[in-house]
Amino acid sequence: MLKYICIFIGGGLGSCARYYVGILGAKLLGINYPFGTLIANVFGCLFLGIVLTVLMNKTGPLHNNLKLFIATGIAGGFTTFSTFSYETISLIKQGQAVAGISYIALSILLGLAFMGLGIYLARFI
Repeated sequence: MLKYICIFIGGGLGSCARYYVGILGAKLLGINYPFGTLIANVFGCLFLGIVLTVLMNKTGPLHNNLKLFIATGIAGGFTTFSTFSYETISLIKQGQAVAGISYIALSILLGLAFMGLGIYLARFI
């Protein structure tokens, strides 16, 4: 039962943080481009790369629940593939195919780069 509580609380925290990043992205930039989701997904990759690398070889109930809380809960609630997909389709439907394609490319390339950076940075923790 504890593992479900860890996922539930972590997911709520991650979702609230994701909502806040989306609002900030829209307010700060004021343009029709989904920077909030891009930022959430890219930094979610960095965060997850660090956390999973640090916790990778740790076992036991505490570490297993911590992995669920952080990786499945917080990171899962913070990052979002469904929003990414919806925003991409919306850009294309609005006649902004170049923006849609750039969003796909940036999301994938930056996501992979920041995951690699997170794994690299975790070595120093």
